[in-house]
Amino acid sequence: MNIASPTVASHLCNAVDVLDEGLLLFDPDQKLILANRPCTKLFAPHDHLLSPGTPLRDVFAKAVELGHFRIARGPEGGAPGLSEALQRREALELQVAVADGSRMAIKLTPLADGGIAGTVTDITDQKSAEARARALLDEAIEAVDFGVALIGEDERIIFANRKFRALATSGDDVLSPGAPIRDLYERAIDTGVIFSPEGKTVGRMLDEFDSWIRGASKGFSIPGTLGRELVGNVYETSLGGRLLTLEDVTEQRRAERLFTEAVACLPVGVAIEGPQGQFSHCNNAFAAPFGLTAEQILDLSDAERFTVLAPQIVRISDRDVGQQGAQAFAEAVRRQRETLEPMEVQFHNGRHYLVERAVTEDDGRVVVVTDTTALKEAENRSLQTLNDTIQSLDEGLAMFDRDGRFVLGNRLWNTLFFREVALPERGETVAAILRRIVGAGVIVKPEGMPADDYADSLTLFARAFGKKRMCRLNDGKHLLFSTHRTEAGGYLISFTDVTEQRRAEEEQREADLLLRKIVEACPANFLVSRIDDGKVIYIPPPSRERFGDIETTLSFFLNPEDRQNYLDALLPTGSLDDYRVQFRRADGSIMQGLTAARVTEYKGEQVIVSSTRDISELLVMQEELQHQRDMAHQAEKLSALGELLAGVAHELNNPLSIIVGYAQMLEGKLDDPVLSKRVDRIAEAAKRSARIVRAFLAMARQRPTTVEPCSLNDIAGTALDVAGYGLRAGGAQIEMMFDETLPDVQGDPDQLVQVFSNLIVNAEHALAPLGDAARLILRSFFDAATNQSVVEVRDNGPGIPEEIRARIFDPFFTTKDVGDGTGIGLAFSHRIIDTHGGALEVESEPGVRTSFFVRLDAVANLPAPEDIHGDDPVMPPGKRVLVVDDEETLGELICDMLRDMHCRPALAASASEALGLMDSEAFDIVLSDFKMAGMNGKAFYNAIVATKPDYADRVGFITGDTMGDEVFRFLSESRRPYIEKPILQDDLADLLDRLSGAEATQ
Repeated sequence: MNIASPTVASHLCNAVDVLDEGLLLFDPDQKLILANRPCTKLFAPHDHLLSPGTPLRDVFAKAVELGHFRIARGPEGGAPGLSEALQRREALELQVAVADGSRMAIKLTPLADGGIAGTVTDITDQKSAEARARALLDEAIEAVDFGVALIGEDERIIFANRKFRALATSGDDVLSPGAPIRDLYERAIDTGVIFSPEGKTVGRMLDEFDSWIRGASKGFSIPGTLGRELVGNVYETSLGGRLLTLEDVTEQRRAERLFTEAVACLPVGVAIEGPQGQFSHCNNAFAAPFGLTAEQILDLSDAERFTVLAPQIVRISDRDVGQQGAQAFAEAVRRQRETLEPMEVQFHNGRHYLVERAVTEDDGRVVVVTDTTALKEAENRSLQTLNDTIQSLDEGLAMFDRDGRFVLGNRLWNTLFFREVALPERGETVAAILRRIVGAGVIVKPEGMPADDYADSLTLFARAFGKKRMCRLNDGKHLLFSTHRTEAGGYLISFTDVTEQRRAEEEQREADLLLRKIVEACPANFLVSRIDDGKVIYIPPPSRERFGDIETTLSFFLNPEDRQNYLDALLPTGSLDDYRVQFRRADGSIMQGLTAARVTEYKGEQVIVSSTRDISELLVMQEELQHQRDMAHQAEKLSALGELLAGVAHELNNPLSIIVGYAQMLEGKLDDPVLSKRVDRIAEAAKRSARIVRAFLAMARQRPTTVEPCSLNDIAGTALDVAGYGLRAGGAQIEMMFDETLPDVQGDPDQLVQVFSNLIVNAEHALAPLGDAARLILRSFFDAATNQSVVEVRDNGPGIPEEIRARIFDPFFTTKDVGDGTGIGLAFSHRIIDTHGGALEVESEPGVRTSFFVRLDAVANLPAPEDIHGDDPVMPPGKRVLVVDDEETLGELICDMLRDMHCRPALAASASEALGLMDSEAFDIVLSDFKMAGMNGKAFYNAIVATKPDYADRVGFITGDTMGDEVFRFLSESRRPYIEKPILQDDLADLLDRLSGAEATQ
């Protein structure tokens, strides 16, 4: 190696000394030229071995001789072997275990000029991880329920788990690593662990075992004593060795034999077919109907079975196979394999069989054949009995199969439709029959409608299982046409003669018309409804104005329970007076009323005649008086709750600060990607918890309105954190589509969070019935035409009817049930947005969606802090910071976070201790908690102003009790910078920047 000058050599040495890895250079004679500082650390205290000119062999040989390290992995022969390998110009890698417990990887590479370059890398952590991985692997292998043994290239045992030792050896034998696997097998035969079949010598068994091992055989059987049966599998490894597994399948094989014997004895036919249709098993009951044995069936291929068996089949699923028996049989089996639907088969000898298939775990099929001849004969007898019954009915009846083909009809069916038309034939479709009788004029078609179109409409009605469609015959009769589904999937069509009923109804209709004219002129507010289903029989104009054109009283009771309670009070006596009810008016509003009702009979039915008096206005006045009393009581509770929250926040914020702080400090500092990901999740969850606590406390504060620039994106996101739990718990999908360039607005963040929280809670109530189909979208955008920043809160709930949309912002207006809403949330939100100079708008499409739009005037965004201060940071590193906190763990957290920011923190457990430290040491910044035992933050700051005025502008506060009046008043009057707990890294850095900026202006 040539170095141009001492100056160049000096620069080279300085350069390699700053490398993280160790570097060694040897000349062509394998003598050391240089070793950088990391190498000298590796060889300390024997770094004299790295003197220039020391032979490479001596460097390693003497290090081993001195006990400094040992070669854990490398060429055979130790240091001499190392030298010989390098003489052959081979690149070498070796690992050494250092006496201090560390592990190093050394790589030696020949250079073009004959020299050698070496690198030294610390792999201690890597080896520790490998050791843990090997330990976990060993535990996993020990835990498996089958024997596992690892065999080397020399066919000697490297490792065997506990199950393998139990299966392959006698109770007191111990497997030793290095023992030949053939010897183990031979010893198992000798000790009786493995059974030697009659006629097979031990040598032959050993040769057979060798062939299994060397050929990596799978599924070979090893018989054991006491009827035990083992199955072995051999797998080749990438390093030339083999993995041998042993599994005891004695019970499994016994169960298989028992199953086979049981199936053979079944009275029904059973067969097992593979995925390609090949039969692997069938019993005699399966083969007997075909006049064959089970063995003969199994000898046939899938195609051969169709050809051999089909000539005995006459009908498949009620369809004659004709001359295409094999083809029809094959098609029916193929269809059953896909659909698994049962298949009926009739033989020429009159026997009937039901064929069923079910899928097995290996994608095969179990085929079950049941003789249903007796059942078919019973069905035929039942059908004859049914036919005799329907012939005597007073309705015209016709039966059709599942394909809509005619089976039979009764006498009245024939009398009604086929006096002048030919009777239908068995198998004729319902469509063809209806076309014939409509075309012949037996059923009179509507005027102007083609006969075929009317017949087709009747066919569709029949196939849809319609009920009670009126049709008229040419002799003047009126029939009700209905279709019913049979248990077998067919159709039962009925025609009922209602001619006389229609005539009586017409006469009654005329009488009702006269009565209606009289009642229509009556100004009374009443209605008549049926008891059983609530259907409205009559409603006069005054009641119609109140409730709208309703069809049933169920529509204006708020809940089904309300109507049931009403009936429970009315029906025992049939009379009810001044019963308190709540009804829903036509416009959706709630009416409070007193009702009187009587039960009477009308057209053979029990009906209710009721009249209701509206007392809503009276109740509103009563409720308003109660509301005023409740508001005073609520104010007292809120005041007490505020005091309680201050204490809870102080206690909760400290442990939450520790979680947030340390989670943030660990982010990005772990090499293990799994642990790093878990820490990131902890940090994100902790940050979210901190945001929720802060937002909740901000909403609970009773403070004057403060207007400042703020981001509607951040405010809407905070509101979702606070109020979105119910939506997530109900399975709703939540999407946030925020415009990241949205301009800021001027507003009070706390009040705006309350607005969005109200809108999200309203959406939750609307989406509750939808479950997983519910969807909420928060979207922001800039409206350039009005210079407004806009946030839309959209849900896919039932929407808001147009007739009440204009009233939703009125105080106390609500469509919710009593107790579920006050009617002040939207009114309150509307007032807040209005006082901010903005607009709260609503758009709704009933049954599709509802959108609320919050619009506020945009303001120009202020420059970011880094733009204000330029490229130089406000807070240079190395600041001396005094942390004052009487909770030790929280103080230590703040100090740790400051060290991460390159500050030099000191911790004082009390304000008095901090004042003492300030007498003896100088600090650039002082960070203090407010609530502390003895001297609190206010007294501490006043003491600084009085005794150490130079520190007054260096003091900042970290507090979790900004709800307290004393804390808020002090921070407002002193105008000292502060941050709230839980502590976030960004907030702490911002506080330091503000205090450093104040210090710089002094």
